[in-house]
Amino acid sequence: MPAPQKPDTRPLGYDSALAELQELLRQIESDDTGIDQLSQRVKRATELLDFCRQQLRKVETDMEQALI
Repeated sequence: MPAPQKPDTRPLGYDSALAELQELLRQIESDDTGIDQLSQRVKRATELLDFCRQQLRKVETDMEQALI
């Protein structure tokens, strides 16, 4: 049995995070995802969602500052 992979936690950009999130969603929705994989993928998806939300908040703040 192969060792579980550690989630990739390196910094990345919004577009990369969104692409990875979309791929994880595809994998999660597939019928061949095991429970252990599902748990890891959901955890990584949560991390990516948090990252994307932070990036969007930062852009929103920057835009608000630019309009002042």
